[in-house]
Amino acid sequence: MRDLFDMDRKDYNPNGKVYARPSVRAVIVRGDEVLLMYSQKYDYYKFPGGGIEPGESHTDTLVREVQEESGYLVKPETIEEFGRVLRRERGDRDPNGIFEQENFYYFCEAGEMPGEVNLDDYEAEEGFAPRFVKPFDAHVHNRRLRRFLQSGGEAQRPYYFEIVYREERVLDLLDLEIRSRQRKAKEKEAFREMGVDGIEEMLAFVEQTLTSGNSEDIETKQELNYSRFLHTKRVLAWTKRLYEAAEDKSILRKEDLYIAAVFHDVGRVAELKEGKPHALLGEPITRRYLTGLGMDSERIDYICSLVQHHSDKERMYDAETDAGLLLLMEADSLDDMGAAGIVMDCLITKGRNANADYTNCLDHISRFTCRQQQDNPMVSPAGIRFWEEKTKLVESFTDALRRDLEFD
Repeated sequence: MRDLFDMDRKDYNPNGKVYARPSVRAVIVRGDEVLLMYSQKYDYYKFPGGGIEPGESHTDTLVREVQEESGYLVKPETIEEFGRVLRRERGDRDPNGIFEQENFYYFCEAGEMPGEVNLDDYEAEEGFAPRFVKPFDAHVHNRRLRRFLQSGGEAQRPYYFEIVYREERVLDLLDLEIRSRQRKAKEKEAFREMGVDGIEEMLAFVEQTLTSGNSEDIETKQELNYSRFLHTKRVLAWTKRLYEAAEDKSILRKEDLYIAAVFHDVGRVAELKEGKPHALLGEPITRRYLTGLGMDSERIDYICSLVQHHSDKERMYDAETDAGLLLLMEADSLDDMGAAGIVMDCLITKGRNANADYTNCLDHISRFTCRQQQDNPMVSPAGIRFWEEKTKLVESFTDALRRDLEFD
């Protein structure tokens, strides 16, 4: 199980006797909320769970503790690892000993309705009650309480301070984990809608190819750890949007277009090694992969032509340009603009100057993204509309930021 973080107060004799008390905690997520136990007496949240008894498995303890505390019955077959938190401090009962608690957090599902609870004495005294809460809301709640408790000084901290702090940090990590899982779920649904067999395997191949070289050498945007693979996924998303917004879909080869978007930058590492344009070098890589799939040669030729010519942006204004190539070039141009362009400018500014402030960011946005947005290179009605939306956003943001920073 991965380590989430350690809570080591280092206030003990390192040669002291270790008193271990391993515990399990349940992470039961429903929608954008998680099941937590709320202490009505001390006003904090904790995950349901408790100590592992001798001879008990983690699964058995998880099922028992969650049912006793919350009334919900965990479904053992749904249990999966989230992470481990190690807590070490001087023992209360033996000042010369070390209290060590491994807290094992598990994702799991539970029945819809809770049954009877069986709280132990301290849980009943605190008035623990099950509640479904958004993880970040509970994180903020515990953080505020922790800061209040901390203000009383080390000697005045109550026994539950460490619980509040531990769960505060786990809730923060859980919120990020849930957001990541939701994004991945949306991606999978988008891939399913595209209708391209093996598209996730294609993306995995492209990711591996793009990370096989020294990315710092091939990126002009290394100040912000720019990822060509994430750029590839964003271009694929823009390709999907442009296709869905196209007025005449009959002239577009949807599946081939999506495949070309996946492979359009696959030659970036080869460009570093051979010094030739990445679009040109990406063509044989794409051809080898698609040939290995047994794809029809005519389809392969068409997809490879899109990959080979997607950087020839002057073709966007040639009336004879293939509609699919035009769409791919527009998708490639739309990425890293608008809101993404603003964020990129801020990251680059900070990457180049560790002491950069708001004004430095404003200057960079004004000099780069604002200027780039002013000339709309799009040709299709959908592309023009998307670009104009990005331009309005950049202008509005820049005006608002300037008002915040400068005197009228």
